[in-house]
Amino acid sequence: MSVESSTAEAAIAARELATWSGAQRRDALHAAADALTAAAAPVIEAAMAETGLPRPRLEGELARTTGQLRLLGDFVADGRDRPVVRSAGAAPGGGDIVAVRVPIGPVAVFAASNFPLAFGVLGGDTASALAAGCPVVAKAHPAQPETARLIAAAVQPALGEAFRVVEGGADVSLALVRAPEIRAVGFTGSAAGGRALMDAAAARPDPIPVYAEMGALNPVFVFPAALADERWPATLAAAVTGSAGQLCTKPGLVVVPDGAAGAAFADRLAAEVAGTPVFERMLTPAMATAHAAWRDRAPAAEGAATAPAGGAAPFAVRVGGDALDGELLAEHFGPTVVIAQSAVDGYGPLAERLEGSLTATVLAGEDDDDAVRALLPALVDRAGRVIYNGVPTGVAVVDAMQHGGPWPAASGAFTSVGTAAVERFLRTVALQNVPERLTR
Repeated sequence: MSVESSTAEAAIAARELATWSGAQRRDALHAAADALTAAAAPVIEAAMAETGLPRPRLEGELARTTGQLRLLGDFVADGRDRPVVRSAGAAPGGGDIVAVRVPIGPVAVFAASNFPLAFGVLGGDTASALAAGCPVVAKAHPAQPETARLIAAAVQPALGEAFRVVEGGADVSLALVRAPEIRAVGFTGSAAGGRALMDAAAARPDPIPVYAEMGALNPVFVFPAALADERWPATLAAAVTGSAGQLCTKPGLVVVPDGAAGAAFADRLAAEVAGTPVFERMLTPAMATAHAAWRDRAPAAEGAATAPAGGAAPFAVRVGGDALDGELLAEHFGPTVVIAQSAVDGYGPLAERLEGSLTATVLAGEDDDDAVRALLPALVDRAGRVIYNGVPTGVAVVDAMQHGGPWPAASGAFTSVGTAAVERFLRTVALQNVPERLTR
């Protein structure tokens, strides 16, 4: 189906969806979840073939995908997405002013490569747009066309004209963003890709918002009291190398204290990362090539295993805190991490040099409270989620989740995960002195 016909039909569908009650939207989302569950076997097989991700990972991701469809359906059925705010007697002449929320209109969604289901064509952006009452035109990721086709076919009876999928390259992406019927964009991917869509949306005669979730360094700051905890090196290494390091919340920088204890912690972490078995495949050949190129030019890389073509060998990069600059402070997709030593009183100045990130993590004990308290303002200023004594991988789909952050983590102050993600696709209209009988 072409972009032109898909967006034209989405505009027609938008008028009907705008009249749906929260219960109708819930029923459609639940039906889509049921349909995807019924089609799980072929969808997972296709995703395994197209991504190289293991079956258990994709089974968990499918459960997450159907779970967020059901969660958002329940959320809108309760009316929590559209609170009515009334200022009684505030209008000139004594009438009421009532603020209501309405769907923004057709939404373009771009599937991500690293989560073919949960951030794919029927992922969080699509689920939250549909929950808001907006039809979706989703663009399949070029590396995962069959997965997208199977999902679209499975849920078509449940969603009808509210959901359609298009395929193609960069020309189709730009055509979709430029289509006059599209009123907002949801994107998960690289900063370069997100920026290209933002520029195209801003250049329209009628600019539209692009809700882009992009790259993140996700720094981890280790404090002295955490150095003796034997679990952290292995736990951090698993977060770095899980899913071949292809998670947007992967820790890309770990900062440890100066001194012998900090060096020993760094040694253990680097050994755990380098000792992780080689991955036979990354999501795309281009990603594998970029990972190998970073290994070749990175200073003091530890972990010399050779990967097969298209695969990835895990490695760590060891540097001093004063050497952190340029590429060492950039996101690198794949099973790799930069480990730096720094004086603890230098953590704050270092954090202030970092770009915006999805997450920032602190590993510490009560004896570190004063130092952690001093660092927190810098982390809150630069991250959408701050974790204490945990790892950033794993994003809970709940009311309180914030999955976003300052640029380049995201394009604005929003979340792409959780019930608040629905707000992106609603706008507020104030009805002044309008009789209620006209709006029922």
